[in-house]
Amino acid sequence: MSDSDVLITVEGLTKRFGSARRGTLALDDVSFELRQGEVLGLVGESGSGKSTAIRCMVGLERSTGGTISYRGTPLRGASHADLQRYRREVQMVFQDPYSSLDPRMTVGQIVEEPMLVVGGFSARERRNRVVELMERVGLGEEHLNRYPRHFSGGQRQRIAIVRALSVGPKVLLCDEPVSALDVSVQAQVLNLLKDMQRELDLTVLFVAHDLAVVKYLCTSLVVLHHGVVAERGTVGQIYGDPQAGYTRDLLEAVPVPDVRIERERRAIRIAARARAAAGAGVR
Repeated sequence: MSDSDVLITVEGLTKRFGSARRGTLALDDVSFELRQGEVLGLVGESGSGKSTAIRCMVGLERSTGGTISYRGTPLRGASHADLQRYRREVQMVFQDPYSSLDPRMTVGQIVEEPMLVVGGFSARERRNRVVELMERVGLGEEHLNRYPRHFSGGQRQRIAIVRALSVGPKVLLCDEPVSALDVSVQAQVLNLLKDMQRELDLTVLFVAHDLAVVKYLCTSLVVLHHGVVAERGTVGQIYGDPQAGYTRDLLEAVPVPDVRIERERRAIRIAARARAAAGAGVR
Protein backbone atom coordinates (compact mmCIF):
# COMPACT_ATOMS: atom_id res chain seq x y z
CA MET A 1 0.00 0.00 0.00
CA SER A 2 1.12 3.56 -0.71
CA ASP A 3 1.04 6.61 1.55
CA SER A 4 -2.11 7.71 -0.28
CA ASP A 5 -3.92 4.76 1.34
CA VAL A 6 -3.33 6.22 4.82
CA LEU A 7 -6.42 8.00 6.15
CA ILE A 8 -5.49 8.70 9.76
CA THR A 9 -1.97 9.01 11.14
CA VAL A 10 -1.39 9.05 14.90
CA GLU A 11 2.18 10.08 15.65
CA GLY A 12 3.79 10.39 19.07
CA LEU A 13 0.41 10.75 20.79
CA THR A 14 0.78 11.56 24.49
CA LYS A 15 -1.91 12.21 27.06
CA ARG A 16 -1.36 13.07 30.70
CA PHE A 17 -4.25 13.60 33.10
CA GLY A 18 -3.60 16.06 35.93
CA SER A 19 -0.45 18.12 36.46
CA ALA A 20 2.62 17.82 34.25
CA ARG A 21 4.69 16.41 37.15
CA ARG A 22 2.27 14.31 39.15
CA GLY A 23 -0.45 13.53 36.62
CA THR A 24 -1.24 10.11 35.24
CA LEU A 25 0.40 9.29 31.92
CA ALA A 26 -2.35 7.54 29.93
CA LEU A 27 -0.61 7.54 26.53
CA ASP A 28 3.12 7.68 25.96
CA ASP A 29 4.40 8.31 22.41
CA VAL A 30 1.74 6.18 20.68
CA SER A 31 1.98 5.95 16.88
CA PHE A 32 -0.01 4.00 14.29
CA GLU A 33 -1.70 4.40 10.91
CA LEU A 34 -5.22 3.60 9.77
CA ARG A 35 -5.36 2.69 6.08
CA GLN A 36 -8.16 2.70 3.55
CA GLY A 37 -10.39 -0.37 3.89
CA GLU A 38 -8.58 -1.64 6.98
CA VAL A 39 -10.26 -2.92 10.14
CA LEU A 40 -7.66 -2.11 12.79
CA GLY A 41 -8.06 -3.45 16.30
CA LEU A 42 -6.71 -1.36 19.17
CA VAL A 43 -6.45 -3.84 22.02
CA GLY A 44 -5.24 -4.13 25.59
CA GLU A 45 -6.58 -4.67 29.08
CA SER A 46 -8.51 -2.03 31.01
CA GLY A 47 -6.34 1.03 31.66
CA SER A 48 -4.07 0.42 28.66
CA GLY A 49 -5.08 3.71 27.02
CA LYS A 50 -7.34 2.40 24.25
CA SER A 51 -10.36 4.59 24.91
CA THR A 52 -8.19 7.62 25.66
CA ALA A 53 -6.57 7.29 22.24
CA ILE A 54 -9.86 7.10 20.38
CA ARG A 55 -11.30 10.00 22.40
CA CYS A 56 -8.29 12.12 21.45
CA MET A 57 -8.91 11.21 17.82
CA VAL A 58 -12.43 12.65 17.88
CA GLY A 59 -11.61 15.64 20.07
CA LEU A 60 -13.35 14.46 23.25
CA GLU A 61 -9.95 14.61 24.97
CA ARG A 62 -7.17 17.07 24.18
CA SER A 63 -3.82 15.37 23.74
CA THR A 64 -0.80 16.55 25.71
CA GLY A 65 1.53 16.00 22.78
CA GLY A 66 1.85 14.37 19.38
CA THR A 67 -0.02 14.76 16.11
CA ILE A 68 -3.23 13.35 14.67
CA SER A 69 -3.54 13.84 10.90
CA TYR A 70 -6.32 13.10 8.42
CA ARG A 71 -5.29 12.50 4.83
CA GLY A 72 -1.93 14.10 5.61
CA THR A 73 -3.33 17.24 7.26
CA PRO A 74 -2.69 17.68 11.02
CA LEU A 75 -5.95 18.36 12.86
CA ARG A 76 -4.38 20.84 15.25
CA GLY A 77 -4.27 24.11 13.37
CA ALA A 78 -6.31 22.77 10.44
CA SER A 79 -8.63 25.06 8.50
CA HIS A 80 -12.34 25.16 9.23
CA ALA A 81 -13.03 23.35 5.94
CA ASP A 82 -10.57 20.54 6.78
CA LEU A 83 -12.09 20.11 10.24
CA GLN A 84 -15.58 20.02 8.79
CA ARG A 85 -14.49 17.32 6.36
CA TYR A 86 -12.95 15.30 9.20
CA ARG A 87 -16.09 15.56 11.33
CA ARG A 88 -18.22 14.37 8.47
CA GLU A 89 -15.96 11.58 7.23
CA VAL A 90 -14.95 10.24 10.67
CA GLN A 91 -17.77 9.12 12.96
CA MET A 92 -17.81 7.31 16.29
CA VAL A 93 -19.85 4.52 17.89
CA PHE A 94 -19.69 4.66 21.67
CA GLN A 95 -19.46 1.84 24.17
CA ASP A 96 -22.72 2.24 26.05
CA PRO A 97 -25.88 2.29 23.91
CA TYR A 98 -27.92 3.28 26.96
CA SER A 99 -26.16 6.60 27.60
CA SER A 100 -25.10 7.50 24.06
CA LEU A 101 -28.68 8.12 22.83
CA ASP A 102 -30.59 11.18 24.06
CA PRO A 103 -33.68 9.82 25.86
CA ARG A 104 -35.64 13.01 25.05
CA MET A 105 -35.32 12.52 21.28
CA THR A 106 -37.14 10.08 19.04
CA VAL A 107 -35.08 7.59 17.07
CA GLY A 108 -35.84 9.49 13.87
CA GLN A 109 -34.49 12.71 15.40
CA ILE A 110 -31.42 10.92 16.75
CA VAL A 111 -30.45 9.47 13.37
CA GLU A 112 -31.23 12.71 11.52
CA GLU A 113 -29.27 14.98 13.90
CA PRO A 114 -25.75 14.42 12.41
CA MET A 115 -27.09 15.34 8.95
CA LEU A 116 -28.47 18.58 10.35
CA VAL A 117 -25.14 19.34 12.04
CA VAL A 118 -22.94 18.82 8.97
CA GLY A 119 -25.51 20.27 6.58
CA GLY A 120 -25.92 19.65 2.86
CA PHE A 121 -28.96 17.35 3.11
CA SER A 122 -32.48 18.39 2.13
CA ALA A 123 -35.42 17.37 4.33
CA ARG A 124 -36.39 14.68 1.81
CA GLU A 125 -32.83 13.35 1.59
CA ARG A 126 -32.62 13.18 5.38
CA ARG A 127 -35.91 11.31 5.68
CA ASN A 128 -35.08 8.85 2.90
CA ARG A 129 -31.63 8.16 4.31
CA VAL A 130 -32.97 7.59 7.83
CA VAL A 131 -35.54 5.07 6.57
CA GLU A 132 -33.04 3.32 4.30
CA LEU A 133 -30.44 2.88 7.04
CA MET A 134 -32.98 1.77 9.63
CA GLU A 135 -34.23 -0.92 7.27
CA ARG A 136 -30.67 -2.06 6.64
CA VAL A 137 -30.26 -2.90 10.32
CA GLY A 138 -33.63 -4.60 10.66
CA LEU A 139 -35.65 -1.68 12.02
CA GLY A 140 -38.48 -0.09 10.07
CA GLU A 141 -40.13 3.28 9.52
CA GLU A 142 -42.60 2.43 12.27
CA HIS A 143 -39.79 2.73 14.83
CA LEU A 144 -38.87 6.34 14.01
CA ASN A 145 -41.30 8.00 16.43
CA ARG A 146 -40.32 5.79 19.36
CA TYR A 147 -37.83 6.72 22.07
CA PRO A 148 -34.63 4.87 23.08
CA ARG A 149 -36.33 3.45 26.17
CA HIS A 150 -38.56 1.37 23.91
CA PHE A 151 -35.61 -0.63 22.54
CA SER A 152 -33.31 -3.37 23.82
CA GLY A 153 -29.57 -2.84 24.24
CA GLY A 154 -28.76 -4.53 20.94
CA GLN A 155 -31.39 -2.46 19.11
CA ARG A 156 -30.03 0.74 20.66
CA GLN A 157 -26.53 -0.06 19.49
CA ARG A 158 -27.86 -0.70 15.98
CA ILE A 159 -29.51 2.73 16.15
CA ALA A 160 -26.20 4.24 17.30
CA ILE A 161 -24.47 2.64 14.31
CA VAL A 162 -27.14 4.02 11.96
CA ARG A 163 -26.65 7.48 13.48
CA ALA A 164 -22.90 7.27 12.81
CA LEU A 165 -23.51 6.12 9.22
CA SER A 166 -26.14 8.75 8.42
CA VAL A 167 -23.68 11.32 7.02
CA GLY A 168 -21.86 8.78 4.83
CA PRO A 169 -18.53 8.58 6.72
CA LYS A 170 -15.35 7.03 5.38
CA VAL A 171 -14.07 5.99 8.82
CA LEU A 172 -15.88 4.47 11.79
CA LEU A 173 -14.25 4.66 15.23
CA CYS A 174 -15.78 2.04 17.55
CA ASP A 175 -15.07 2.23 21.28
CA GLU A 176 -15.83 -1.27 22.61
CA PRO A 177 -19.29 -1.22 20.97
CA VAL A 178 -20.34 -4.69 22.16
CA SER A 179 -18.83 -4.87 25.65
CA ALA A 180 -21.97 -3.44 27.32
CA LEU A 181 -24.26 -5.91 25.54
CA ASP A 182 -25.43 -9.38 26.50
CA VAL A 183 -23.36 -12.14 24.95
CA SER A 184 -26.45 -13.32 23.07
CA VAL A 185 -26.67 -10.06 21.07
CA GLN A 186 -22.97 -9.29 20.69
CA ALA A 187 -22.71 -11.52 17.61
CA GLN A 188 -25.63 -9.72 15.97
CA VAL A 189 -23.96 -6.33 16.33
CA LEU A 190 -20.56 -7.67 15.22
CA ASN A 191 -22.12 -9.25 12.13
CA LEU A 192 -23.87 -5.96 11.38
CA LEU A 193 -20.59 -4.04 11.64
CA LYS A 194 -18.87 -6.57 9.43
CA ASP A 195 -21.62 -6.34 6.81
CA MET A 196 -21.67 -2.53 6.88
CA GLN A 197 -17.89 -2.36 6.58
CA ARG A 198 -17.96 -4.52 3.49
CA GLU A 199 -21.04 -3.02 1.83
CA LEU A 200 -20.07 0.63 2.43
CA ASP A 201 -16.29 0.16 2.03
CA LEU A 202 -15.67 1.58 5.49
CA THR A 203 -12.36 1.89 7.27
CA VAL A 204 -12.76 0.89 10.93
CA LEU A 205 -10.79 1.40 14.13
CA PHE A 206 -12.17 -1.09 16.64
CA VAL A 207 -11.24 -0.69 20.30
CA ALA A 208 -11.66 -3.86 22.35
CA HIS A 209 -10.28 -5.97 25.15
CA ASP A 210 -11.92 -9.21 23.97
CA LEU A 211 -9.39 -10.82 21.64
CA ALA A 212 -11.89 -13.35 20.33
CA VAL A 213 -14.01 -10.47 19.04
CA VAL A 214 -10.97 -8.78 17.53
CA LYS A 215 -9.87 -11.93 15.71
CA TYR A 216 -13.31 -12.27 14.14
CA LEU A 217 -13.59 -8.67 12.94
CA CYS A 218 -10.14 -7.15 12.42
CA THR A 219 -7.44 -7.44 9.77
CA SER A 220 -4.59 -5.92 11.82
CA LEU A 221 -3.82 -5.04 15.43
CA VAL A 222 -2.10 -2.51 17.64
CA VAL A 223 -1.53 -3.80 21.18
CA LEU A 224 -1.37 -1.18 23.95
CA HIS A 225 0.13 -1.80 27.38
CA HIS A 226 0.17 0.96 30.02
CA GLY A 227 -0.19 3.58 27.29
CA VAL A 228 2.67 2.26 25.15
CA VAL A 229 2.50 0.30 21.88
CA ALA A 230 3.67 -3.21 22.78
CA GLU A 231 3.21 -4.72 19.34
CA ARG A 232 1.59 -4.18 15.95
CA GLY A 233 0.98 -6.36 12.91
CA THR A 234 -1.63 -8.32 10.99
CA VAL A 235 -4.06 -10.54 12.87
CA GLY A 236 -2.32 -13.61 11.41
CA GLN A 237 1.11 -12.43 12.56
CA ILE A 238 0.09 -11.52 16.09
CA TYR A 239 -2.14 -14.53 16.76
CA GLY A 240 0.27 -16.90 15.05
CA ASP A 241 3.59 -15.62 16.39
CA PRO A 242 3.25 -12.88 19.04
CA GLN A 243 6.56 -11.16 19.77
CA ALA A 244 5.79 -9.24 22.98
CA GLY A 245 5.41 -11.06 26.27
CA TYR A 246 2.39 -8.92 27.10
CA THR A 247 0.69 -9.98 23.85
CA ARG A 248 1.35 -13.64 24.63
CA ASP A 249 -0.19 -13.16 28.08
CA LEU A 250 -3.30 -11.57 26.51
CA LEU A 251 -3.70 -14.43 24.06
CA GLU A 252 -3.23 -17.07 26.74
CA ALA A 253 -5.99 -15.41 28.76
CA VAL A 254 -8.56 -15.89 25.98
CA PRO A 255 -10.98 -18.59 27.19
CA VAL A 256 -11.02 -21.74 25.10
CA PRO A 257 -14.58 -23.13 24.76
CA ASP A 258 -15.25 -26.62 26.07
CA VAL A 259 -16.22 -28.54 22.92
CA ARG A 260 -18.35 -31.05 24.81
CA ILE A 261 -20.37 -28.31 26.53
CA GLU A 262 -20.82 -26.43 23.25
CA ARG A 263 -22.13 -29.61 21.59
CA GLU A 264 -24.58 -30.17 24.44
CA ARG A 265 -25.83 -26.58 24.19
CA ARG A 266 -26.27 -26.95 20.43
CA ALA A 267 -28.22 -30.20 20.90
CA ILE A 268 -30.49 -28.48 23.45
CA ARG A 269 -31.15 -25.58 21.06
CA ILE A 270 -31.97 -27.95 18.18
CA ALA A 271 -34.32 -29.99 20.38
CA ALA A 272 -36.08 -26.81 21.58
CA ARG A 273 -36.61 -25.63 18.00
CA ALA A 274 -37.97 -29.08 17.05
CA ARG A 275 -40.46 -29.03 19.96
CA ALA A 276 -41.57 -25.51 19.00
CA ALA A 277 -42.08 -26.56 15.39
CA ALA A 278 -44.02 -29.64 16.44
CA GLY A 279 -46.23 -27.53 18.70
CA ALA A 280 -46.93 -25.09 15.88
CA GLY A 281 -47.91 -28.03 13.66
CA VAL A 282 -50.44 -29.31 16.23
CA ARG A 283 -52.20 -25.94 16.24
